[in-house]
Amino acid sequence: MMADRFYPSHGTGAMNHIEIAENEDRIEIPVLAPHFSSHKFPWHQVFGYVFSMALTAIAFLLVINQMLPVASLVFVVIVLAVVQAAIQFGVFMHLRESRGMAWQMLVLGLGGFIALCVVAGSIWIMMFKSGVS
Repeated sequence: MMADRFYPSHGTGAMNHIEIAENEDRIEIPVLAPHFSSHKFPWHQVFGYVFSMALTAIAFLLVINQMLPVASLVFVVIVLAVVQAAIQFGVFMHLRESRGMAWQMLVLGLGGFIALCVVAGSIWIMMFKSGVS
């Protein structure tokens, strides 16, 4: 049995006309179904891996050869790390290929907050270790 209903679309908040297939035990919304490409060679993953390795090699060579002053070197390495993280999230975590990015961004933000707490706590323990032990 086919029924026409209005459901909010993801990302816009606008109401869209979506055709829904109602079965006995579930409701299927074709627009929200994940879209998988056919089985092709994973060029995106290969390029993402090669680009990530190149960014790592650039950062490594900059640090080993001390090509820049320390302040500039730290800034360049942090920028390279942020670019590499964006590549990792986009290519390997499939951040752009989901039905609803809102949940993924919420979980990603929570993971970032937990990582920040672990790093800040570790630095705090290292700075004040004489008072702790």
